[in-house]
Amino acid sequence: MKTLLLMRHAKSDWDHPDLDDHDRPLNRRGLRNAPSMGKFLRDARLIPNACLTSTAVRARHTAWLAAAAMGRDFTITEVPTLYDFGDGEAIERAIAMHGGNHSRLLVVGHNPCVQAFALHGSDDEGNAEAKADLSAKYPTAAITHMEFDMANWSALPRTTGSIKAFWKPRDIT
Repeated sequence: MKTLLLMRHAKSDWDHPDLDDHDRPLNRRGLRNAPSMGKFLRDARLIPNACLTSTAVRARHTAWLAAAAMGRDFTITEVPTLYDFGDGEAIERAIAMHGGNHSRLLVVGHNPCVQAFALHGSDDEGNAEAKADLSAKYPTAAITHMEFDMANWSALPRTTGSIKAFWKPRDIT
């Protein structure tokens, strides 16, 4: 069994219109929510074995802040293809390529890609309420907890997972 923790980056700062989208940092709320969600995962005993993150500043910072709040004893790998706003296929490919044999994986990415992957990469056996909630809106720093019945992440394109939970920062603070 594999566990995926799929996280949208925390709230970004739009106060610098001259910055390229890739270089936007987190705002005050993002700097608060990223570690908050990391502490939540730590307290829920869902610390990942590894993390894959987009190369965008806001996603990398989210990953590092969440990891620090968990006590970070896992590798964070920056995956350029996770800087994607599409249908979730970039996440699927990144996990299949970089997930290895890790039993619990955290992926930090962007919407609508994160939301699309959670919806299309899940079966109907999971938590219907959580799936409906994330379908309606996938706020910044929110996390979907998914489980996959497979031995290696490379099986991901042929395997769907079950949504176990969906957590938003406002629900855990």
